[in-house]
Amino acid sequence: MISKINWPFSFEKGNPFGGVDGFRPIRITFHNSSFTNMAGDEKKALDILVGLSKLDEVDAMSFDGSVSPKIVINYDNGYDYDNEIENDNKGFIGLKVVNSEEETIRFSVGVSKSSLKPSYLKNLLGIYSYNEVEKNQAIRKEVLEAKSHGALHRDIFITSSEFLLDKKEKLDDLNIRTPKEALKIIGLYLRTKGEFEWISHIKGNTRFSTSRGIFYEYLSKGLLPNCWKYLRGLGLHKKRNDLLPLGWSAMNRFSRALQARDEIARLFYMPNNFSSEDLMGYHFDYLTLLLTAVLDVQALIINEIYNLGLRDYFCSIRREDFKNAIEKKSSTNNLDSLLTAKENLINILFDLRNKIHSISLDTNFNVPETDPDELLERIYQYDQKNHWGIRKQNLTVVVNRGDPVPSVDYSVDLYNLSYCLLHETTQLINSIMEETKIEELLDSKLKSEILSSPPSDELLFIQTYLLLA
Repeated sequence: MISKINWPFSFEKGNPFGGVDGFRPIRITFHNSSFTNMAGDEKKALDILVGLSKLDEVDAMSFDGSVSPKIVINYDNGYDYDNEIENDNKGFIGLKVVNSEEETIRFSVGVSKSSLKPSYLKNLLGIYSYNEVEKNQAIRKEVLEAKSHGALHRDIFITSSEFLLDKKEKLDDLNIRTPKEALKIIGLYLRTKGEFEWISHIKGNTRFSTSRGIFYEYLSKGLLPNCWKYLRGLGLHKKRNDLLPLGWSAMNRFSRALQARDEIARLFYMPNNFSSEDLMGYHFDYLTLLLTAVLDVQALIINEIYNLGLRDYFCSIRREDFKNAIEKKSSTNNLDSLLTAKENLINILFDLRNKIHSISLDTNFNVPETDPDELLERIYQYDQKNHWGIRKQNLTVVVNRGDPVPSVDYSVDLYNLSYCLLHETTQLINSIMEETKIEELLDSKLKSEILSSPPSDELLFIQTYLLLA
């Protein structure tokens, strides 16, 4: 489950994601002491974040000065790490912020000593050993640094500390995130403001600029790795004049689905107001329309290249005519197996889309226990762990002073539902691209022209876009 941001109190009006008070820069804090032995995508994400910290729209601080300004904790006037005094909870550990010339630009009352005493840490940890002095000191130092971020009213605390990440729910007011998690939020923030540029260490300290359309096109290609041979194969097919526009139509609709998801995400992170829930519903309806459209375009392509002989009207991934046609044809048995295996997902997606034509999806309601919501129950059971953002609670409802009625209360988190729905459908779209096996229908002389992966000069951009979004 993706968590909201608990925006700190601020005298500065606005929010990074907008709202009634407008925009302000997003405030991030680098927990530098935790960034040792990093590798893989987390290291790449951290490098991009350091580059992004140079943008005017990003207000960044660190504890070691590698990103300026620097947070300085006044250890000499606050807390003795060598003594664990339970009752020493009066006063604060002072903080100041210094610029790159070590000039003080801000003071803060700082962190309350009470948040570092053993009883507090015992509650945080669930267990606290008074015999492990060195371990306790390291934990207190990490808690103090995280609390310093909070005392300065900053938005996102970026860390690789296993301890802080494990306890982030108990410290949810600090918005603790890994570099990868933080980068996705900051990338969304920049896209919300129309910023499609960043500073990256991938090719030196260089600024790359791109447009909204190109960003989402390459993001789509990264999320659908089979699209390279799929689109190239359609372009080499003898029916290319009909097929290639369909292929790009599927990609364009998928790109717009990503943009719809981003709009839902922006509203999810924005402070709640009376209109945000309604706007999320608007973009969710559009998202389901776009995703079902991609699948139906793929059905049209399958009909064309395998000569199923169906009229366009019957070429829908869920229509019985289409399913019967691919079941009967031996060359499409693999597609039939795939769609059969994903039938539950397909039905959920199309039934959500069809809400547009009937009663719209309600995000907060209760029904008698004997009459549960059939669609939400299917979604809830589809993901046994996170339930796609759907919460259920048993309660008793009394209506018009009548008898108590055992009921089920449903709460739908539209962003997590959108995120999970898009993720699962993306995998299905990519699998259909693979199982269409367009390359096997080409003349042998043309097969060598099929691309199975992006060109090397585009790969770095795609990898970066995937980390950003």
